[in-house]
Amino acid sequence: MRLLPDRYLGIVLLTVAGMLAIHSYATNVSISTVAFQSQYGLTFGIPSAFTGIDQGFSNITSTQTASVQPCIWVTGTVCKTALTTNHLQYAIALNLKTPPLLLTTYTIAVHWSQSGGPSVLMGQLTVSVSALAVAGQQMTFEFDTGGASIASPMSLTVNVT
Repeated sequence: MRLLPDRYLGIVLLTVAGMLAIHSYATNVSISTVAFQSQYGLTFGIPSAFTGIDQGFSNITSTQTASVQPCIWVTGTVCKTALTTNHLQYAIALNLKTPPLLLTTYTIAVHWSQSGGPSVLMGQLTVSVSALAVAGQQMTFEFDTGGASIASPMSLTVNVT
């Protein structure tokens, strides 16, 4: 007869502990009230000589011709594909971490996928970096998206080779 009350006491204590655990968990859940219009995933494939800095998307306000290829690495300058008014452009800055020992040409390729579709090439640029370049220098690369809007979900891959 002594086993019966201990058994019920154990079940009661286990139930109370479980309810406290659930209550504790439920009181620590937070909900964000921020609404996102769209989101995009970004992947960098950049060698250790550079750091990539995503500069996002912006509207193109004036038509511009493409940079002569390969662009020459000059800090503070822009290398771009042809840019068309009223399209969106994607920009990425590359920060030089390690200058090459010899003149080296790098290719910057941007692929993207919209609405869960296949990945397609947005644009490709080349840049020649000389041994005279200095660590910490930065150059911007701009790509015309070919349209005035973006369909989400959207993913973007930037590769430097």
